[in-house]
Amino acid sequence: MDNRICEMHVGTRPYERLEHHGASALSDAELLAILIRSGSGGLSALQVAGELLALDHSGEGISFLKDLSLEEIRSCRGMGRVKALTIKSALELGKRSMLMTPYWKNTQIKSPEDAIALFEYRMSDLRKEEVHVVLLDTRHRLIRHVVVSSGGLASTGVFPRELFREAIKSNASAIVLAHNHPSGDPKPSQDDISTTQSLHKAASIIGIDLIDHIIVGRGRSTSMKQEGLL
Repeated sequence: MDNRICEMHVGTRPYERLEHHGASALSDAELLAILIRSGSGGLSALQVAGELLALDHSGEGISFLKDLSLEEIRSCRGMGRVKALTIKSALELGKRSMLMTPYWKNTQIKSPEDAIALFEYRMSDLRKEEVHVVLLDTRHRLIRHVVVSSGGLASTGVFPRELFREAIKSNASAIVLAHNHPSGDPKPSQDDISTTQSLHKAASIIGIDLIDHIIVGRGRSTSMKQEGLL
């Protein structure tokens, strides 16, 4: 049987299915096949996509692609330099499109789950520790997302000054703090707890509400508010 996309029934081809049913109707393999465009080494584009998805040995799902290097993608049967670059470019475009202001505009933080969802998207794949903060208005709507420092929560002396400077400059009424644990374990350390409690007191003095501190791991995160640590 000929497995080339051009030989498939028109109603099952990825291009036509996307046109008629929308991108959400396509499987991961079909979406990748559109990026791959053509097969190689006797494999169709759909089969090459299947080979690439088979690299997900830990069962993470499609998100595992963002962690693959160009070399790892190219090691897959049927994947050449241009195909690998196309996939990396598409992944980066998708990431950037989610970080643009219009996407987050008027986002309201109503619960720890809202804060976790926001920070996990930006921070779960970071390779080194960073400290981020979101600045919120009186209704807890997002004003701005700021990368405060690169380094541990308690290791950088400039952090508290930069944190409150940004909040005051933006006329923020409340903030949510976050930092990631590159190890993947979101359990707060004793330093995390003591530093957060000190910052909470300092924020109260200047009239800003530190409503939560999220520790981002890999696949799971911790809200210090939910844990009763704030």
